Amino acid sequence: MCDKYGFSSAFSSMLSGFICEKQSLGYKYESEARCLQHFDRYCHDHCFPPVLSEEVVMGYVRPDPNRCIKTTLNRIGLLRQFALYLHRNWHNAWLYPEELFPKKEAVFHPYVFTKDEISRFLKAADHLPYNKQHPYRHLVIPLLFRTLYCCGLRISEALNLKIKDVDLKEGVLLIRSAKGYRDRLIPLNDDLHARYLRYYAEVLQGQTEKFPFFPSTDGDCYRQASIGVVYRKLLWECGISYGGRKKGPHLHSLRHTFSVHCLQKCISGGVDLQEILPVLSAYLGHRTFRGTQKYLHLTAELFPEILDAVEKHCAGIIPKVGAQDE
Repeated sequence: MCDKYGFSSAFSSMLSGFICEKQSLGYKYESEARCLQHFDRYCHDHCFPPVLSEEVVMGYVRPDPNRCIKTTLNRIGLLRQFALYLHRNWHNAWLYPEELFPKKEAVFHPYVFTKDEISRFLKAADHLPYNKQHPYRHLVIPLLFRTLYCCGLRISEALNLKIKDVDLKEGVLLIRSAKGYRDRLIPLNDDLHARYLRYYAEVLQGQTEKFPFFPSTDGDCYRQASIGVVYRKLLWECGISYGGRKKGPHLHSLRHTFSVHCLQKCISGGVDLQEILPVLSAYLGHRTFRGTQKYLHLTAELFPEILDAVEKHCAGIIPKVGAQDE
């Protein structure tokens, strides 16, 4: 149902219709709907009439030092889509001009943990103390972080897992409707598979198949922000410096580290990059090889001793510094 979002501004029916149209076309439009809820509250608080004017749009997307440029660009893009929907339905609406788009921030350089750092981090996670207010946290969090590193998942993919998405017999995860609305299968290594079996018996036995695989205390999915708080505390305990937003290491750094360590192991073992790249790209859920190639560059930077061997057999695969990544 498209009226479940509780819109209350003068745009309520239009926003509901817009979301319905997108979902009927096959888009999940969940995060976008949450953003539109925020926009709806903004319009309600300012008592705007049901006209998407320049004043409404510019007021909502105005620069904010506490908001990154990517978030502002996402807001602009969403309101442009909403304006186009209104045009299709014979409503007046101001369309934010493309030439006014704010410039994107400088390219972010991922943080990659060393083998020693990742070992210390996972060991610290394994020793999270029992907390009677959160009785399963010391079991949920360690397996969650191991999954992010050992499987290269995005944090949202891990948190969205349900019991039905985990084949405990075969040791396979089903990632549903991930980035780009694609499903994929992720096999677990033997050690992680054994951990999953023990975890299920201790935490999830008797729960329904729709129950979150990594549940919070209230039985719902953990929020990414809550996981981020624990993550940064563990970094502090391990003596790993956290540089802040855009500097890391952040949660996604575990996925970056998996990718680089995987490539480093393959290259050192003499595996042909032409063969491994398509496999790794599909494993990570990338739409094209460009999203995977950036890890080749990181691998070459962090392990320069293997660069000569790579270039002899795979010249041209590693992108130049400054190449655009997905």
